[in-house]
Amino acid sequence: MREFNDLRKLRHAVGVAQAGSFTAAAQTLSITQSALTKSVAELESILGLALFERLPRGIRLTAHGEEFIRKAQQILGDTHQLMHNLGEIQSLATGQLRVTVTPPALINFIEHATAAFSQVYPGISLQISQASIGDAAKSLLSGEADLAAGPVDALEAWGSLHTKSIAQLNMVIIGRRGHPAANDPELTAAKLLSYPLVMPSIDLAIGEQIRRAYRSAGLPHYSVQYTCDHFPLVKRLVNTTDAITPVVSLGHPGPTLTDEFEVFAGVLPLDAINFGIAYTQPAMQNPATGAYIDLFQSFIDNA
Repeated sequence: MREFNDLRKLRHAVGVAQAGSFTAAAQTLSITQSALTKSVAELESILGLALFERLPRGIRLTAHGEEFIRKAQQILGDTHQLMHNLGEIQSLATGQLRVTVTPPALINFIEHATAAFSQVYPGISLQISQASIGDAAKSLLSGEADLAAGPVDALEAWGSLHTKSIAQLNMVIIGRRGHPAANDPELTAAKLLSYPLVMPSIDLAIGEQIRRAYRSAGLPHYSVQYTCDHFPLVKRLVNTTDAITPVVSLGHPGPTLTDEFEVFAGVLPLDAINFGIAYTQPAMQNPATGAYIDLFQSFIDNA
């Protein structure tokens, strides 16, 4: 049997079977009777089987024809459903988006945009995860994630990834209100780093800068007393001890931070973090990917 890939001929055959005659089917299908007869005859030639018995008044399905029409109806129904589903995905009525944040300490920067995305596109299934930069990159390259939000400079090291810078995040050190260092008029980096340090467990972008600050201050080694990825617990540790921790913010630290903590800005030589999105080219074929990036950029721009 020759290869067959013409759905129109399936529709023609099903139309004849449903109408009971070529004349009635031609009217329903908006095709001339001669063109319909030719189409069905070509299909039967391809199959090497007669689908219909031609009767004085109408047609009757052969035994092979009954089986063929049943399967043809299933194929046409599946095709219709597939096209409907694709249309919904394209219009963002349905679909899936998998976003990973790296390092986990930066997850608060996607919270508002992600919540807004779920409101604007309620039919999209969202999966949010946290990972190290290496694991996030591997998830993108393997197709297990669509987007990674994190330090662009670190993500660009994985050459196969595309990146888009979204914002510059400034880094400062915070301690509890009334922290002893806040009353030191000659506070230096070495003095500040002598206090216990709270750091996330998975963090390349921030951790390397703190290590560099230790070296610049002439301190013997990088020492972390508390390791924690859950920021509410980090805040509690800072507020109940003399521990300090680095935090990042858009622009200058706002009232939410300055009202609750002592902010030690400019004491350590800390660079801004180039924060953005990484993705693969195949991931951009998912309409939800581009929609999320656009919404994310809009939220950051208006923050």
